[in-house]
Amino acid sequence: MNAAPTAKPLARRIFTEQVRLLYVQAPLGTIASLLIAPLLALVHWDIVPHAILLGWLGLLEATVLARLALIAAFRRRDADTDVDTERWARRYTWACAASGACWGGCIVLLILTPSLVYQSFTALVLGGVLMGGVLTMTPVLVTYVAYALPLSLPPVLWLLLQDNPLRATMGATGILYLLLALGTAQHYHQTLVRSLRLALENAGLAQSFAAAKEQAEAGNQQLAEQQAALRGSVEAMRELYEVISTPRRHPIDQVQAMLAMGCQRFGLAIGILSHVEADRYEIVQAITPGGEIGPGDIFALDDTYCRDTLRAKEPLGFEHASASDRRRHPCYLKLKLEAYLGAPVRVGEHVYGTLNFSSFRPRSAPFTTVDRELIQLMARWVGSALEQERMTATAQRQQTLLAHASRLNTLGEMASGLAHEINQPITAISLYAETGLARLRNGPIDPAELRETLEKIAAQSTRTHAIIQQVRHFARQSKPQYLTVRVSALLDDIADFLDMETRRHHVHLRQDIGPDLPPVLADPLQIQQVILNLVRNAVDATGTVDGPRAILLSAHLGPDGVELAIQDNGPGLDPNLLRQLPHPFFTTKPDGLGLGLSISQSIVEAHGGRLWATPNRGAGATFHFTLPAATRLHRPERVEVTL
Repeated sequence: MNAAPTAKPLARRIFTEQVRLLYVQAPLGTIASLLIAPLLALVHWDIVPHAILLGWLGLLEATVLARLALIAAFRRRDADTDVDTERWARRYTWACAASGACWGGCIVLLILTPSLVYQSFTALVLGGVLMGGVLTMTPVLVTYVAYALPLSLPPVLWLLLQDNPLRATMGATGILYLLLALGTAQHYHQTLVRSLRLALENAGLAQSFAAAKEQAEAGNQQLAEQQAALRGSVEAMRELYEVISTPRRHPIDQVQAMLAMGCQRFGLAIGILSHVEADRYEIVQAITPGGEIGPGDIFALDDTYCRDTLRAKEPLGFEHASASDRRRHPCYLKLKLEAYLGAPVRVGEHVYGTLNFSSFRPRSAPFTTVDRELIQLMARWVGSALEQERMTATAQRQQTLLAHASRLNTLGEMASGLAHEINQPITAISLYAETGLARLRNGPIDPAELRETLEKIAAQSTRTHAIIQQVRHFARQSKPQYLTVRVSALLDDIADFLDMETRRHHVHLRQDIGPDLPPVLADPLQIQQVILNLVRNAVDATGTVDGPRAILLSAHLGPDGVELAIQDNGPGLDPNLLRQLPHPFFTTKPDGLGLGLSISQSIVEAHGGRLWATPNRGAGATFHFTLPAATRLHRPERVEVTL
């Protein structure tokens, strides 16, 4: 066959469509044959023997019925496959060839009918049947050729071989008519093939366009989803940044704000930060709608979803527990928590617990990638905040020990002065007591004189007790207590220490305290330690001065609050050393530890102030530090230094 399917997909599809059209148009030709053949037999009934007519008619109708059976079978086939397309075309072609041969058997009617009228009528019927095949069989050209040739050639050749010119003319006309039919069939077949090719190509283009359009729409949809996810991610990062970057907020408050933000962001009512130790699940912070649970509540780890969270490598989340296998989980059976999203919290290399959000109601929308990445980021921040708080607490403890050691070192260096200060009232007490006893031994004593002696003894005893209490107070290790105090009161409490230290080294101490200074919020013991450290440094700085040695302790109101300054007339400081002085263990003294200024700076910064040094215009240097006024400061901005 000339139209057999090839390996090319388009050619196979065209041939398949040709065969389909062949079977679609076939019923019209077969029905025409069923009607025309009996009419032709009826016309020749009285001329041709009945047996011959009925035999010819039976054979022809049998081939027509065979074609109808093929048409019915083709319609019942599996339309989704074209594997047997060539076989179906071959079957129908043989059936049409049989029908054409039976129509060609009309030569018998021509032979047995002497009348030219009947022969002309028979030729006319054959010509109509031949042209009818052009309309119904040309989708597969070989089928029409197999039908037309056996139908036309026998009658035409018989007419050509007759001696009658009229019959010969009819035969020649039949040849021309056959050629015309074949040419028409060829042209119609080519036109049909081109139309089918264009249609299939257009269908392919339309399908490609539809696929490209669908792909573009999917790409646009994916891009829109990515843009929405990006906007959601940016919004989530903005919310998280607002929570963790709020100034002067304690980490506990930041975690609480983060829980509130997470509840709103994820659409869940409960937010929990938990601490897990072995099988013990303790709630550290929580947000619940009705206060059902709170900090300090303890559960068994196996009764919570957090057991699975700690085992998972990624954040764990589900939207509807009762619609999944989690409806048999102990947490669902006890608490009926439907939706959950949680991530493990690590502090350093160790698992601390979980950050999780949950709800008693199912969540309508599934958790997105942004949701899972956000809670993982939140859990990491919580872990770093907890680690930083732990490191800060450790540093505070170390700072406390260093500050206490510094105070004890100060007391040790002042030991001789303290002994002298305590020895003076004790010596006076002894002298007053011995004088009183001597007067009693020598006879009666005036009560007024005895009262005066006892009052002197009591005064000296009180002074001794006060000095001892000040030493004990200064040497004790206690937690910071921020109180609203006045600078003058702070100086009064350590006046004995200041006077004792300056007198012992023959240094003149002068104070210049500004009037109407506002109170400051400070821990008195810490600030007194700073003042005493700076005064003792100033005393040491004047040790090499020839002539009068002097220190000025001043306090005035400045732009940053109350500014205290300790000025000496020593040799001054090398400008290159000014920045290194507050560093731990850096000192210019041969026997110094290098901790006094470092500790003093930590204390001042913990109070929200700053400490610095400046060279004097003349001799010496001045150390300054500020304390914010209590009316402008409610709490120290920085981490408190526990001393």
